[in-house]
Amino acid sequence: MSTNGIIHIGKPYIEFTESVVNGKAVRLCTTIMKLSNDDELEKRTILYFEFEERFSAYLCNERSDAFVIALLVMAMEENYDMKFEVPMSERLYYQLSTYFIPLVSKHNPTRLSNIQLTGPITNKPMENLGKVATGCSGGVDSFYTIVRHNEKHTSSNYQLTHLVFSSTGTMDNNSERIAKYYRKQLEEVKRIAKDINCDVVGCYSNLHEFYRYPYWGFCNFFTPIYVSIVFAIQKLIRVYYASSGDPIENFNIDISAAHGDASSFDVFTLSCMTSENLSFYSAGTECSRIEKEDYIASDKATRKHLSVCGMELNGVKKTWKYLNCGICNKCLRTMVQFYVLGKLDKFGEVFNIKDFYEHKNQRIGLMMATNKDCYVSETIKIAKKNHVHIGITPYLWAWLIYKPKGKLARLLGRVRWMRRLYYKWNLDIKIQGYRNGAKYEALKKKLNL
Repeated sequence: MSTNGIIHIGKPYIEFTESVVNGKAVRLCTTIMKLSNDDELEKRTILYFEFEERFSAYLCNERSDAFVIALLVMAMEENYDMKFEVPMSERLYYQLSTYFIPLVSKHNPTRLSNIQLTGPITNKPMENLGKVATGCSGGVDSFYTIVRHNEKHTSSNYQLTHLVFSSTGTMDNNSERIAKYYRKQLEEVKRIAKDINCDVVGCYSNLHEFYRYPYWGFCNFFTPIYVSIVFAIQKLIRVYYASSGDPIENFNIDISAAHGDASSFDVFTLSCMTSENLSFYSAGTECSRIEKEDYIASDKATRKHLSVCGMELNGVKKTWKYLNCGICNKCLRTMVQFYVLGKLDKFGEVFNIKDFYEHKNQRIGLMMATNKDCYVSETIKIAKKNHVHIGITPYLWAWLIYKPKGKLARLLGRVRWMRRLYYKWNLDIKIQGYRNGAKYEALKKKLNL
Protein backbone atom coordinates (compact mmCIF):
# COMPACT_ATOMS: atom_id res chain seq x y z
CA MET A 1 0.00 0.00 0.00
CA SER A 2 1.41 3.41 -0.95
CA THR A 3 1.92 5.98 1.78
CA ASN A 4 0.57 9.51 1.99
CA GLY A 5 4.07 10.93 1.71
CA ILE A 6 7.24 11.41 3.74
CA ILE A 7 8.13 12.85 7.13
CA HIS A 8 11.55 14.40 6.58
CA ILE A 9 13.76 14.86 9.65
CA GLY A 10 16.46 17.49 9.20
CA LYS A 11 19.85 17.79 10.84
CA PRO A 12 19.54 18.03 14.65
CA TYR A 13 21.10 21.10 16.26
CA ILE A 14 21.53 22.53 19.76
CA GLU A 15 20.07 25.90 20.70
CA PHE A 16 20.46 27.86 23.93
CA THR A 17 17.43 29.84 25.04
CA GLU A 18 15.79 31.70 27.93
CA SER A 19 12.66 29.70 28.66
CA VAL A 20 9.56 30.56 30.70
CA VAL A 21 9.43 26.86 31.55
CA ASN A 22 13.04 25.92 32.41
CA GLY A 23 14.75 29.31 32.80
CA LYS A 24 18.20 29.17 31.23
CA ALA A 25 17.66 26.24 28.92
CA VAL A 26 19.07 24.26 26.04
CA ARG A 27 17.12 22.63 23.24
CA LEU A 28 17.80 19.74 20.92
CA CYS A 29 15.97 20.80 17.76
CA THR A 30 15.37 19.80 14.17
CA THR A 31 13.24 20.87 11.24
CA ILE A 32 10.41 18.49 10.42
CA MET A 33 8.95 18.64 6.91
CA LYS A 34 5.81 16.84 5.88
CA LEU A 35 5.94 16.09 2.14
CA SER A 36 3.14 14.73 -0.02
CA ASN A 37 3.59 11.91 -2.53
CA ASP A 38 4.32 14.60 -5.12
CA ASP A 39 7.09 16.01 -2.92
CA GLU A 40 5.01 19.11 -2.23
CA LEU A 41 5.64 20.68 1.16
CA GLU A 42 2.58 20.26 3.36
CA LYS A 43 4.07 21.58 6.59
CA ARG A 44 7.42 22.71 8.02
CA THR A 45 7.83 22.84 11.80
CA ILE A 46 10.56 22.84 14.45
CA LEU A 47 10.46 19.95 16.94
CA TYR A 48 12.43 20.40 20.14
CA PHE A 49 13.34 18.78 23.44
CA GLU A 50 14.15 21.39 26.06
CA PHE A 51 16.28 20.81 29.18
CA GLU A 52 17.95 22.91 31.86
CA GLU A 53 21.16 24.46 30.51
CA ARG A 54 23.35 22.30 32.79
CA PHE A 55 22.52 19.28 30.61
CA SER A 56 23.82 20.85 27.39
CA ALA A 57 26.91 18.59 27.19
CA TYR A 58 24.71 15.48 27.09
CA LEU A 59 22.34 16.37 24.24
CA CYS A 60 22.85 14.18 21.19
CA ASN A 61 22.75 16.05 17.88
CA GLU A 62 24.92 13.41 16.15
CA ARG A 63 22.01 10.98 15.83
CA SER A 64 18.44 11.15 14.51
CA ASP A 65 17.34 8.54 17.08
CA ALA A 66 15.29 10.82 19.34
CA PHE A 67 13.31 12.40 16.50
CA VAL A 68 12.62 9.15 14.66
CA ILE A 69 11.22 7.50 17.79
CA ALA A 70 9.30 10.63 18.80
CA LEU A 71 7.43 10.77 15.49
CA LEU A 72 7.32 7.04 14.71
CA VAL A 73 3.77 6.35 15.91
CA MET A 74 2.49 9.56 14.31
CA ALA A 75 3.99 8.48 10.97
CA MET A 76 2.48 4.98 11.30
CA GLU A 77 -0.88 6.44 12.29
CA GLU A 78 -0.98 8.86 9.34
CA ASN A 79 0.78 6.47 6.91
CA TYR A 80 3.90 8.50 6.12
CA ASP A 81 7.34 7.01 5.49
CA MET A 82 10.22 8.60 7.43
CA LYS A 83 13.45 9.96 6.00
CA PHE A 84 16.34 11.31 8.10
CA GLU A 85 19.54 13.17 7.19
CA VAL A 86 21.78 12.36 10.17
CA PRO A 87 22.55 8.69 11.00
CA MET A 88 20.42 6.52 13.27
CA SER A 89 21.98 3.97 15.57
CA GLU A 90 22.20 0.75 13.53
CA ARG A 91 20.76 -1.56 16.20
CA LEU A 92 17.81 0.77 16.73
CA TYR A 93 17.18 1.06 12.98
CA TYR A 94 17.32 -2.72 12.55
CA GLN A 95 14.93 -3.47 15.41
CA LEU A 96 12.38 -0.84 14.41
CA SER A 97 12.33 -1.66 10.71
CA THR A 98 12.55 -5.46 11.07
CA TYR A 99 10.36 -6.11 14.12
CA PHE A 100 8.50 -3.19 15.69
CA ILE A 101 6.95 -1.50 12.66
CA PRO A 102 5.93 -4.67 10.74
CA LEU A 103 4.57 -6.56 13.77
CA VAL A 104 2.72 -3.70 15.46
CA SER A 105 1.12 -2.57 12.18
CA LYS A 106 0.21 -6.18 11.31
CA HIS A 107 -1.66 -6.66 14.59
CA ASN A 108 -3.29 -3.19 14.50
CA PRO A 109 -4.02 -2.75 10.78
CA THR A 110 -6.98 -0.38 11.13
CA ARG A 111 -4.90 2.11 13.10
CA LEU A 112 -1.27 1.78 12.01
CA SER A 113 0.59 1.34 8.72
CA ASN A 114 3.76 -0.56 7.84
CA ILE A 115 5.99 2.37 6.93
CA GLN A 116 9.62 2.56 5.80
CA LEU A 117 12.60 4.25 7.46
CA THR A 118 15.22 5.69 5.10
CA GLY A 119 18.55 7.29 5.93
CA PRO A 120 22.16 6.64 6.98
CA ILE A 121 23.00 4.36 9.93
CA THR A 122 26.01 3.87 12.19
CA ASN A 123 27.07 1.38 14.86
CA LYS A 124 29.64 3.70 16.44
CA PRO A 125 28.90 4.05 20.20
CA MET A 126 28.44 7.52 21.68
CA GLU A 127 30.28 8.85 24.69
CA ASN A 128 28.12 8.13 27.72
CA LEU A 129 28.29 9.12 31.39
CA GLY A 130 26.69 5.80 32.38
CA LYS A 131 23.79 7.08 34.52
CA VAL A 132 20.69 5.03 35.38
CA ALA A 133 17.25 6.63 35.11
CA THR A 134 13.51 6.12 35.18
CA GLY A 135 10.52 8.32 34.45
CA CYS A 136 8.78 9.74 37.51
CA SER A 137 5.04 10.32 37.44
CA GLY A 138 4.68 9.82 41.18
CA GLY A 139 2.23 6.95 40.67
CA VAL A 140 2.23 3.32 41.81
CA ASP A 141 4.09 1.93 38.79
CA SER A 142 6.66 4.71 39.00
CA PHE A 143 7.29 4.29 42.73
CA TYR A 144 7.57 0.52 42.35
CA THR A 145 10.41 1.06 39.86
CA ILE A 146 12.07 3.60 42.18
CA VAL A 147 11.87 1.40 45.29
CA ARG A 148 12.87 -1.73 43.34
CA HIS A 149 16.05 -0.08 42.07
CA ASN A 150 17.46 1.55 45.16
CA GLU A 151 20.61 0.37 46.93
CA LYS A 152 18.70 -2.13 49.08
CA HIS A 153 17.22 -4.08 46.20
CA THR A 154 19.61 -4.06 43.24
CA SER A 155 23.30 -4.20 42.33
CA SER A 156 25.36 -1.01 42.17
CA ASN A 157 25.54 -0.63 38.37
CA TYR A 158 21.73 -0.72 38.14
CA GLN A 159 20.82 1.61 41.00
CA LEU A 160 18.92 4.75 40.08
CA THR A 161 20.82 8.01 39.74
CA HIS A 162 18.26 10.17 37.88
CA LEU A 163 14.51 10.71 37.66
CA VAL A 164 13.11 11.94 34.33
CA PHE A 165 10.00 14.10 34.11
CA SER A 166 8.50 15.42 30.91
CA SER A 167 5.61 17.49 29.59
CA THR A 168 4.69 14.64 27.24
CA GLY A 169 2.19 13.14 29.69
CA THR A 170 -0.43 15.60 28.46
CA MET A 171 -3.95 14.56 27.51
CA ASP A 172 -4.97 17.79 25.78
CA ASN A 173 -3.65 20.42 23.35
CA ASN A 174 -3.68 23.47 25.62
CA SER A 175 0.00 24.47 25.58
CA GLU A 176 -0.41 27.09 28.31
CA ARG A 177 -2.00 24.59 30.69
CA ILE A 178 0.60 21.93 29.80
CA ALA A 179 3.47 24.32 30.63
CA LYS A 180 1.84 25.35 33.92
CA TYR A 181 1.27 21.74 34.97
CA TYR A 182 4.81 20.77 33.93
CA ARG A 183 6.39 23.50 36.08
CA LYS A 184 4.28 22.57 39.09
CA GLN A 185 4.82 18.81 38.82
CA LEU A 186 8.55 19.17 38.16
CA GLU A 187 8.90 20.78 41.59
CA GLU A 188 7.20 17.76 43.17
CA VAL A 189 9.54 15.39 41.29
CA LYS A 190 12.50 17.38 42.61
CA ARG A 191 11.18 16.88 46.16
CA ILE A 192 10.93 13.13 45.53
CA ALA A 193 14.46 13.08 44.08
CA LYS A 194 15.83 14.89 47.13
CA ASP A 195 14.33 12.28 49.45
CA ILE A 196 15.83 9.37 47.50
CA ASN A 197 19.17 11.04 46.70
CA CYS A 198 18.74 11.29 42.91
CA ASP A 199 19.10 14.07 40.35
CA VAL A 200 16.23 15.22 38.09
CA VAL A 201 16.13 15.58 34.32
CA GLY A 202 13.21 17.78 33.29
CA CYS A 203 12.22 17.89 29.63
CA TYR A 204 9.68 20.22 28.05
CA SER A 205 8.81 19.42 24.44
CA ASN A 206 6.37 20.56 21.77
CA LEU A 207 6.04 16.96 20.57
CA HIS A 208 2.30 16.85 21.33
CA GLU A 209 1.74 19.45 18.58
CA PHE A 210 2.81 16.90 15.95
CA TYR A 211 0.10 14.38 16.85
CA ARG A 212 -3.56 14.66 15.92
CA TYR A 213 -5.80 15.62 18.81
CA PRO A 214 -7.38 13.79 20.70
CA TYR A 215 -3.99 12.04 20.61
CA TRP A 216 -4.82 8.36 20.11
CA GLY A 217 -1.25 7.50 19.08
CA PHE A 218 0.38 9.96 21.47
CA CYS A 219 -1.43 8.66 24.57
CA ASN A 220 -1.69 4.97 23.71
CA PHE A 221 1.99 4.62 22.80
CA PHE A 222 3.39 6.43 25.81
CA THR A 223 6.56 4.31 26.03
CA PRO A 224 8.12 5.32 22.68
CA ILE A 225 7.13 8.93 23.35
CA TYR A 226 9.00 8.93 26.66
CA VAL A 227 11.92 6.88 25.33
CA SER A 228 12.54 9.59 22.71
CA ILE A 229 13.48 11.95 25.57
CA VAL A 230 16.11 9.48 26.78
CA PHE A 231 17.61 9.32 23.28
CA ALA A 232 17.71 13.12 23.17
CA ILE A 233 20.02 13.06 26.20
CA GLN A 234 21.72 9.73 25.52
CA LYS A 235 25.21 10.99 26.36
CA LEU A 236 24.09 11.01 30.01
CA ILE A 237 22.04 7.82 30.44
CA ARG A 238 23.15 4.20 29.93
CA VAL A 239 20.20 2.30 31.51
CA TYR A 240 16.57 3.35 31.58
CA TYR A 241 13.66 1.65 33.37
CA ALA A 242 10.22 2.18 31.84
CA SER A 243 7.55 1.52 34.46
CA SER A 244 5.12 -1.04 33.06
CA GLY A 245 1.43 -0.80 33.82
CA ASP A 246 0.82 -4.45 32.96
CA PRO A 247 2.08 -7.81 34.22
CA ILE A 248 3.62 -10.04 31.56
CA GLU A 249 0.61 -12.37 31.47
CA ASN A 250 -1.40 -9.55 29.85
CA PHE A 251 0.97 -9.42 26.85
CA ASN A 252 -0.87 -8.74 23.59
CA ILE A 253 0.26 -6.74 20.54
CA ASP A 254 -3.34 -6.31 19.40
CA ILE A 255 -4.39 -3.16 21.25
CA SER A 256 -8.12 -3.73 20.73
CA ALA A 257 -7.85 -7.18 22.32
CA ALA A 258 -5.88 -5.86 25.29
CA HIS A 259 -7.21 -2.87 27.22
CA GLY A 260 -6.84 -0.04 24.74
CA ASP A 261 -3.19 0.98 24.88
CA ALA A 262 0.27 -0.31 24.00
CA SER A 263 1.45 -0.88 27.58
CA SER A 264 0.32 -4.50 27.18
CA PHE A 265 3.41 -5.11 25.00
CA ASP A 266 5.97 -2.79 26.59
CA VAL A 267 8.42 -5.69 26.92
CA PHE A 268 8.48 -6.05 23.15
CA THR A 269 8.53 -2.29 22.49
CA LEU A 270 11.50 -1.69 24.77
CA SER A 271 13.44 -4.62 23.30
CA CYS A 272 13.15 -2.84 19.95
CA MET A 273 14.29 0.50 21.35
CA THR A 274 17.73 -0.56 22.62
CA SER A 275 20.83 0.74 20.85
CA GLU A 276 24.60 0.46 20.99
CA ASN A 277 24.41 3.17 23.66
CA LEU A 278 21.26 2.50 25.66
CA SER A 279 19.58 -0.42 27.45
CA PHE A 280 15.88 -0.34 28.32
CA TYR A 281 13.99 -2.51 30.79
CA SER A 282 10.28 -2.90 31.40
CA ALA A 283 10.15 -2.62 35.19
CA GLY A 284 7.20 -4.18 36.97
CA THR A 285 6.12 -6.75 34.40
CA GLU A 286 6.82 -9.42 37.02
CA CYS A 287 3.90 -8.44 39.26
CA SER A 288 0.34 -7.08 39.33
CA ARG A 289 -0.65 -3.58 40.41
CA ILE A 290 -1.84 -4.64 43.85
CA GLU A 291 1.42 -6.57 44.37
CA LYS A 292 3.28 -3.35 43.57
CA GLU A 293 1.18 -1.46 46.11
CA ASP A 294 2.00 -4.07 48.72
CA TYR A 295 5.72 -3.77 47.86
CA ILE A 296 5.93 0.04 48.12
CA ALA A 297 3.65 0.59 51.13
CA SER A 298 6.51 0.56 53.66
CA ASP A 299 8.68 3.04 51.76
CA LYS A 300 8.89 6.49 53.40
CA ALA A 301 9.22 8.48 50.16
CA THR A 302 6.23 6.65 48.66
CA ARG A 303 4.02 7.38 51.66
CA LYS A 304 5.01 11.04 51.44
CA HIS A 305 4.79 11.62 47.68
CA LEU A 306 2.50 9.01 46.06
CA SER A 307 0.36 10.80 43.48
CA VAL A 308 -1.97 8.61 41.41
CA CYS A 309 -4.59 11.26 40.66
CA GLY A 310 -5.11 12.21 37.02
CA MET A 311 -7.52 15.08 37.59
CA GLU A 312 -5.14 18.02 37.19
CA LEU A 313 -3.43 16.28 34.28
CA ASN A 314 -6.84 16.16 32.59
CA GLY A 315 -7.47 19.85 33.18
CA VAL A 316 -9.67 19.61 36.28
CA LYS A 317 -9.24 22.65 38.54
CA LYS A 318 -7.80 21.56 41.89
CA THR A 319 -10.13 22.05 44.85
CA TRP A 320 -8.82 19.30 47.14
CA LYS A 321 -6.31 19.59 49.99
CA TYR A 322 -4.17 16.48 49.41
CA LEU A 323 -1.96 15.39 46.49
CA ASN A 324 -4.82 13.09 45.40
CA CYS A 325 -8.47 14.06 44.96
CA GLY A 326 -9.75 10.75 46.37
CA ILE A 327 -12.77 10.43 44.05
CA CYS A 328 -11.45 9.79 40.53
CA ASN A 329 -11.22 6.17 39.38
CA LYS A 330 -7.42 6.04 39.83
CA CYS A 331 -7.55 7.42 43.37
CA LEU A 332 -10.40 5.12 44.33
CA ARG A 333 -8.69 2.05 42.89
CA THR A 334 -5.52 2.78 44.84
CA MET A 335 -7.25 3.63 48.10
CA VAL A 336 -9.53 0.58 48.00
CA GLN A 337 -6.61 -1.71 47.19
CA PHE A 338 -4.52 -0.28 50.04
CA TYR A 339 -7.59 -0.77 52.25
CA VAL A 340 -7.93 -4.49 51.44
CA LEU A 341 -4.16 -4.85 51.93
CA GLY A 342 -4.57 -3.34 55.38
CA LYS A 343 -2.16 -0.49 54.54
CA LEU A 344 -4.34 2.53 53.73
CA ASP A 345 -3.67 4.17 57.09
CA LYS A 346 0.02 4.56 56.12
CA PHE A 347 -0.95 7.09 53.42
CA GLY A 348 -2.60 9.84 55.46
CA GLU A 349 -0.22 12.46 54.01
CA VAL A 350 -1.43 11.98 50.43
CA PHE A 351 -5.05 10.76 50.71
CA ASN A 352 -8.06 12.02 52.68
CA ILE A 353 -8.43 8.81 54.65
CA LYS A 354 -11.04 10.25 57.03
CA ASP A 355 -13.37 10.98 54.11
CA PHE A 356 -12.81 7.47 52.74
CA TYR A 357 -13.83 5.78 55.98
CA GLU A 358 -16.83 8.09 56.45
CA HIS A 359 -18.12 7.08 52.99
CA LYS A 360 -16.46 3.67 52.72
CA ASN A 361 -19.36 1.76 51.12
CA GLN A 362 -19.94 4.50 48.54
CA ARG A 363 -16.23 4.78 47.72
CA ILE A 364 -15.82 1.02 47.26
CA GLY A 365 -19.00 0.96 45.16
CA LEU A 366 -17.74 3.80 42.98
CA MET A 367 -14.42 2.00 42.54
CA MET A 368 -16.28 -1.14 41.40
CA ALA A 369 -18.38 0.88 38.95
CA THR A 370 -15.60 2.93 37.35
CA ASN A 371 -12.58 0.59 37.19
CA LYS A 372 -11.70 -2.26 34.86
CA ASP A 373 -13.04 -5.69 35.76
CA CYS A 374 -9.51 -7.06 36.22
CA TYR A 375 -8.75 -4.48 38.92
CA VAL A 376 -12.07 -5.11 40.67
CA SER A 377 -11.72 -8.90 40.65
CA GLU A 378 -8.11 -8.66 41.88
CA THR A 379 -9.22 -6.38 44.72
CA ILE A 380 -12.03 -8.71 45.78
CA LYS A 381 -9.64 -11.67 45.68
CA ILE A 382 -7.15 -9.95 47.99
CA ALA A 383 -9.96 -8.81 50.32
CA LYS A 384 -11.06 -12.44 50.75
CA LYS A 385 -7.47 -13.57 51.26
CA ASN A 386 -6.92 -10.92 53.96
CA HIS A 387 -10.35 -11.52 55.54
CA VAL A 388 -11.50 -7.96 54.79
CA HIS A 389 -15.29 -7.96 54.72
CA ILE A 390 -16.76 -5.85 51.91
CA GLY A 391 -20.43 -6.75 52.26
CA ILE A 392 -23.38 -6.22 49.91
CA THR A 393 -23.78 -2.43 50.27
CA PRO A 394 -20.89 -1.41 47.96
CA TYR A 395 -22.35 -3.69 45.25
CA LEU A 396 -25.72 -1.94 45.58
CA TRP A 397 -24.06 1.46 45.24
CA ALA A 398 -22.16 0.22 42.17
CA TRP A 399 -25.07 -1.37 40.30
CA LEU A 400 -27.99 0.81 41.35
CA ILE A 401 -26.35 4.24 41.47
CA TYR A 402 -22.92 4.62 39.90
CA LYS A 403 -23.15 2.35 36.85
CA PRO A 404 -26.48 3.93 35.73
CA LYS A 405 -24.95 7.39 36.25
CA GLY A 406 -22.00 6.43 34.07
CA LYS A 407 -24.25 5.10 31.30
CA LEU A 408 -26.32 8.30 31.42
CA ALA A 409 -23.18 10.43 31.10
CA ARG A 410 -22.00 8.43 28.07
CA LEU A 411 -25.46 8.62 26.47
CA LEU A 412 -25.65 12.39 26.88
CA GLY A 413 -22.19 12.75 25.37
CA ARG A 414 -23.05 11.05 22.06
CA VAL A 415 -25.41 13.61 20.50
CA ARG A 416 -24.42 17.24 19.91
CA TRP A 417 -27.52 18.90 21.36
CA MET A 418 -27.51 16.53 24.34
CA ARG A 419 -23.83 17.26 24.92
CA ARG A 420 -24.56 20.98 24.88
CA LEU A 421 -27.27 20.64 27.54
CA TYR A 422 -25.03 18.26 29.46
CA TYR A 423 -22.47 21.01 30.00
CA LYS A 424 -24.85 23.98 30.10
CA TRP A 425 -26.83 22.44 32.96
CA ASN A 426 -23.59 21.23 34.70
CA LEU A 427 -24.76 17.63 34.49
CA ASP A 428 -21.14 16.45 34.28
CA ILE A 429 -20.50 17.86 37.77
CA LYS A 430 -23.79 16.55 39.11
CA ILE A 431 -23.23 13.04 37.68
CA GLN A 432 -19.45 12.66 38.03
CA GLY A 433 -18.70 15.08 40.85
CA TYR A 434 -16.19 17.12 38.80
CA ARG A 435 -15.60 18.73 35.41
CA ASN A 436 -12.99 17.50 32.95
CA GLY A 437 -11.57 20.92 32.12
CA ALA A 438 -9.50 19.84 29.12
CA LYS A 439 -12.44 18.11 27.47
CA TYR A 440 -14.75 21.01 28.30
CA GLU A 441 -12.39 23.62 26.80
CA ALA A 442 -11.98 21.52 23.63
CA LEU A 443 -15.77 21.42 23.16
CA LYS A 444 -16.54 24.95 24.34
CA LYS A 445 -16.33 26.71 20.97
CA LYS A 446 -17.66 23.78 19.03
CA LEU A 447 -20.82 23.60 21.15
CA ASN A 448 -21.17 27.40 21.57
CA LEU A 449 -21.21 27.16 25.35
